[in-house]
Amino acid sequence: MAMGSGLAHLDGYPFEVRFSHGSLERARASADVAADAYLYLSRLFSGLEPDVALIVADKTDWKSGQPYGLPYFNDDDDQIRPGILVMPAGRGDFWTGMVEDLREATPRGYARLCATYPDGAGGVDLQPFFDLVTIHELGHAFEVLGGLQLPTFWLGEIFANLALHAFVATKQPERLNTLEVLSRVGASSTRLAARMRAEGYSTLEDLEAHYTGGDDPMGPLNYVWYQYRWQRLAAQVFDADGAGALRRFWDCFHLRDRSAADEVTAASLAALLGTEVSETLGRAVRNWR
Repeated sequence: MAMGSGLAHLDGYPFEVRFSHGSLERARASADVAADAYLYLSRLFSGLEPDVALIVADKTDWKSGQPYGLPYFNDDDDQIRPGILVMPAGRGDFWTGMVEDLREATPRGYARLCATYPDGAGGVDLQPFFDLVTIHELGHAFEVLGGLQLPTFWLGEIFANLALHAFVATKQPERLNTLEVLSRVGASSTRLAARMRAEGYSTLEDLEAHYTGGDDPMGPLNYVWYQYRWQRLAAQVFDADGAGALRRFWDCFHLRDRSAADEVTAASLAALLGTEVSETLGRAVRNWR
């Protein structure tokens, strides 16, 4: 059975919404922000309206190799729509692992997380942050179903994060703190960075080789560390170039194969990005370590 096919419907949105029993509140929160972002991105990208379903699933209904709590986009042929955005209905071991990772690596940063995402019992509840991550997955829907021909996996992640940041900064700036504090804490932890570089993966080439499989696949928390850095990069690009950078990103790769005849490298893409999208983005990719 396809993911979400047996779940309840939530009507009134420009895309299909399905949700697990007892998850109506979470489904509505994700769908509300996704609907506003859907309209924003559609206008930015010449009226494109990707055919997607938003699925808010609890642990019982979660069907993925991803750990419960890690949102994802899927465009396999057997889905209920050409693209599905799958969001967790609530916290699980994965969110707990993220928080514990940061508490160990940066006690001061953990205190900031407690203040920004309080759970009411002195701990951290990342639900408000993950409600916004729905927009990141929607960015992937526009990317994949809209015809962006991105030569690397990590370019898709940067695009989705830039779509997320541009929408929140432009349309819901009151939620910027909710969006940014987690990535600020994660990306600024020198202890966490040292551990990832010593025990995990840290380069863009590492990510390309190990996130999607291979002989030594990347762990979920290692991937999240990349996401902290990409979210900070998206903020820097937006601050320098505004939403125009997102539109130029789209124009650079929309229905265009920008791969050279030789091997695509971060260095070669940095030059292209710096010229056609954003000097800030090109410089960051060139200097990524």
